[in-house]
Amino acid sequence: VWMVFASIRPTSETLSSPPVWLPQEITFDAYKNLLGDSGKLQYFINSYVIAFSTAGVSVVLGSLAAYGFSRFRITGARVLLTLIFSLQMLPSVSLIIPFFDMSLALGIHNTRLALILADTAFALPISLWILKSYLDSIPVDLEEAAMVDGCTRLHALLRVVLPLALPGLIGTGTFAFLWAWNEVMFAVVLTTGPDVAPLTIAISLFFTQFGRDWSSIMALNVIATLPLLVLFVFLQRWVVQGMTAGAVK
Repeated sequence: VWMVFASIRPTSETLSSPPVWLPQEITFDAYKNLLGDSGKLQYFINSYVIAFSTAGVSVVLGSLAAYGFSRFRITGARVLLTLIFSLQMLPSVSLIIPFFDMSLALGIHNTRLALILADTAFALPISLWILKSYLDSIPVDLEEAAMVDGCTRLHALLRVVLPLALPGLIGTGTFAFLWAWNEVMFAVVLTTGPDVAPLTIAISLFFTQFGRDWSSIMALNVIATLPLLVLFVFLQRWVVQGMTAGAVK
């Protein structure tokens, strides 16, 4: 509520002491300036492309890997899963230089692909664990019945298992989306301009040596949060079911 109020009133009123809770003067100049600036809108486009791509890659690769771990006997599977999950404990700051060198070697520095790969590297391990736990809760008999009726294992996965695992897929995709949406460290290192930089970089531009444009900062955060809020309102049942039921069964 304070963020919304701060975005529609002058900065002097936001910083007044004692605090003024309700806006005394309402102005939408911050929104007009943001929405009228094509450069700022490019940050939004970049964030959505990077976040949706990260979510898509994490769900596709995570579901295939999780299915393999869930349905096949793999030697050392428990150790391998533990090693994969341990990647979540690795501080992202320790990989900045390797990712930077890799992006230069592959010629993808200052591209969206570099950020998608970096974000996926951290979102994929937990995605794999969530989806494996969810797939373990789906009876194998359903796939066997489908294969008896003529389905291949791949068709059984696509037509039987994944539709039943839809809450887990949505929950996992939401997790990966939010991870990429909020990431700022790799965005600072792997991008050098507004053409491919995400929204987190745009927010930092309002923090300068000489002051902070709090109205624009809050307006930008409101615009950035609103689509996610609307998305969660419509998908909250699937997200909660996928993030909890699949993770504990």
